Amino acid sequence: MPAGITKANPTLANVSRSFNGKTMTMLTIDLAVNATNFASTEMGPTGAVQAVLFVIERNLTLLGMSALRSDGVNAGQVFDVLVEGDFPTDNYDGAAGTETLAAYVQANIQALTSVGVGSVNLSSATVTAGTGFPYAA
Repeated sequence: MPAGITKANPTLANVSRSFNGKTMTMLTIDLAVNATNFASTEMGPTGAVQAVLFVIERNLTLLGMSALRSDGVNAGQVFDVLVEGDFPTDNYDGAAGTETLAAYVQANIQALTSVGVGSVNLSSATVTAGTGFPYAA
């Protein structure tokens, strides 16, 4: 920096924010298959995690995902995804009535009843609206 010039940075408010210029929605996915550590068995190109990501990418722009973590009992069961956009309750599936984006994605993941290396059944998987970044908890 040239002599005599002082750099002044504004003080940021203590709020969640995105620096990529896009609105993001976070979803938390619990694969809910007890005794299956997806992080060690289903991360490959034909694995169940890839099948879940494909379901999400069919209708949404995936911006990122967290590492898989424990659901409190089983390792490698839960992860978060960030998708581009803001999604109010709507008629995502085209059927009568409206649903949240999380409910729509959950129904599509639950339809995966034999995917991945171990023919995993994801019919009990759950999807909830994320409560961490980029949202204030």
